[in-house]
Amino acid sequence: MQTLEIKIDWSDLDLLGHVNNVAIIRYFQSGRVTFCDSIGIPAVPGMHFGPIEAATEVKFCKQIHYPSTITLQTAVIEVKNTSFILEHKIFDHNGEIAAVGKEVIVYFDFQKQTKILLTDELKNKLFQACEN
Repeated sequence: MQTLEIKIDWSDLDLLGHVNNVAIIRYFQSGRVTFCDSIGIPAVPGMHFGPIEAATEVKFCKQIHYPSTITLQTAVIEVKNTSFILEHKIFDHNGEIAAVGKEVIVYFDFQKQTKILLTDELKNKLFQACEN
């Protein structure tokens, strides 16, 4: 599992004064990108193979207000042949769950525009991440 501390930015707020739902998705993106970088599949311009987000699911549990810092935990919860599933948990400054979500990440061939099998090396890294 990986943990990130994220400072809430004023621009993350909506008209009601709490963190906008779209910002929650951006926080998940920060977790996903940091995680993928850590296992050797960074998103870089011109890459031939890499991760894409195929689906996102979010459950909003409580409001987050400014100023604040959140803790984002990201973990691999499932590894398949061409994809893996990340689970994200956002905790507010009191340590209470504010949002939880899942993302399906597909390994993709950008030239052929199709999903491809995860390499054995990548699967091993993902399985190791599941155990931590």
